[in-house]
Amino acid sequence: MPKKENSKLIRVAAYSRVSSDEQAKHGDSMRDQGERTLEYINSHSNMILAGVFTDDGISGQKLDRDDFQRLMDAVKADEIDLIIFTKLERWFRSLRHYLNTQAILEEHNVCWTAIDQPYFDTSTPHGRAFVAQSMMWAELEAQNDGIRITDVFKNKVKYGEVITGKVPRGYRIENKHLVFSEEAPAIYDSILYFLKTQSLSGTIKYMRSQYGITMTLANFKESILRNPKYTGRYRDNESYCPRLISDDIWDEIQKILNANRNIKRNQRYPYIFSGLLVCGECGCKMSGCKINVCIKRNSGKEYRYKYPAYECKQYRTCRECPNGGEIREKAIEAYLLEYMGAQMETFTAAYTNRSKNTLDNRGRKAAIRKKMDRLKDLYIDGLISLEEYKYDRETYSAELEGLPDFVESPVDFTKISSLLNSCFETIYASFDNEEKRRFWRSVVKEVSISKSNNRQREYKIFL
Repeated sequence: MPKKENSKLIRVAAYSRVSSDEQAKHGDSMRDQGERTLEYINSHSNMILAGVFTDDGISGQKLDRDDFQRLMDAVKADEIDLIIFTKLERWFRSLRHYLNTQAILEEHNVCWTAIDQPYFDTSTPHGRAFVAQSMMWAELEAQNDGIRITDVFKNKVKYGEVITGKVPRGYRIENKHLVFSEEAPAIYDSILYFLKTQSLSGTIKYMRSQYGITMTLANFKESILRNPKYTGRYRDNESYCPRLISDDIWDEIQKILNANRNIKRNQRYPYIFSGLLVCGECGCKMSGCKINVCIKRNSGKEYRYKYPAYECKQYRTCRECPNGGEIREKAIEAYLLEYMGAQMETFTAAYTNRSKNTLDNRGRKAAIRKKMDRLKDLYIDGLISLEEYKYDRETYSAELEGLPDFVESPVDFTKISSLLNSCFETIYASFDNEEKRRFWRSVVKEVSISKSNNRQREYKIFL
């Protein structure tokens, strides 16, 4: 690069950013920005390239950009004299972010230039005021883009046009509108079956056996029974699509669902082993339930009690798992307490290992490797020299080598250690269900329960 003798070289950082592929289609691609910024530096004999910083696929309204943060670190280290980019909108689209960053640049005597907009000048008070006003309009334009998209969607809904490729079961898209599909009669019959039986799991089984439609209980409830499109309504359009069910059917379904939800809230029970139990036959999670037990006294009077228990979700929904039948919570609790008594040292060591704050560096290492790949692309495209490529790559490689996947730091084990080494059964008996649940989650990772040949339960405990 030609240089004048006895002239101070200006260390220039070239910054490029695009937020989407759409900008690349309009001639504002990352490569185009990089070529123009390098041409600008080569045309000035008193400038030297201090670094190339690129952010691909990130909005200008966001401040959390990888290479932008790296650029600001270089500014704070006084390694940059001038920052160049093609247009002001490549730099920022948020006035607040611009003003905060500008304060940092002025503190370190760093200026910037938009090479395609030379009338922006931050070296004078009037120039800075003009830039601030321009940033305000750029931010307004970005926000208006979101409003325009919302207005487009609103107009589409008004005329019954779909705004997403995801459609409810029983419908399909034809000429941008929803119409009934061949599956519509099956969905309608299934809705009527639910209305008749008021059973979600029974309806799931009915749909599978009669029509071969497999859905989860939550999906059937939210995407069909709670979906107003089946009444023909969507947002503010009362005739958005063809109606599958009447308003009376819709109201009755919502009444049933709301009643079931209120019953569950009133009868909610804090199951001790919720999320820890797995079916040893099919691998499905075991969920909490209540079983009715009838006890007859000597007086001849019968009493009915409800006890918390667990059963396989697959068996409950489809009756296809051989591990059927409920398992009382008290039986599982008694087995685990007995097991803990025999395996005290194992539990203590396992909890000690699990009770460490672990810092996961895998995401950070993946980001460094991504930067190394981007660095290679920059060298291939001619945006950086071979010396810069080697230097930056050696820096990233050294950082990778010195960064372990996990970093563990010990935490206070005093309380749980005193519990496990004391008469823990006595202390455990004083816990309420929430405290018992926290205790089991701290020492047990998973409990697999299956049936043996003699129909007894077999337990496998994973720490």
